[in-house]
Amino acid sequence: MNDPAAPHIYTVPERMEKAVRRIRRAFHEAKLCVMAEFDSAQWFGTPKDRERSKILLVDCPLLAFEAQALDQRAGVFFPLHLLIRSDGERTHISAVSASELYDRLPPGVAAPMRKLEERVATALDAVVSWARSDHRDDRGEKH
Repeated sequence: MNDPAAPHIYTVPERMEKAVRRIRRAFHEAKLCVMAEFDSAQWFGTPKDRERSKILLVDCPLLAFEAQALDQRAGVFFPLHLLIRSDGERTHISAVSASELYDRLPPGVAAPMRKLEERVATALDAVVSWARSDHRDDRGEKH
């Protein structure tokens, strides 16, 4: 798994369309939901750098409910935001973690947010592993 102190950036050795399909499958298996999806190049890109990118808002309704029940401020921190950016034959995924943005999360929010971040990280690690394994198979390499 990526170093928790380092930025959460994953690189999938596949085109963005295929990587997004894998991400959705991994999230479904991890009982995570994509609450919303935005074409970020459409909203934030300039005509010069119109690289394809998306923002996914990822949540686990049970964890969000737990956090909201413990602390009314939880709605500010949920869902987790992921930036998915195309880079030709590769796709980069950056997770924006609330625990990295703030020195300290409210007590009722911290544990559910940590669980959500861990589930997202585990799912993204699986996506990277699947893609690397398939990439080696396509090139005829042994595992």
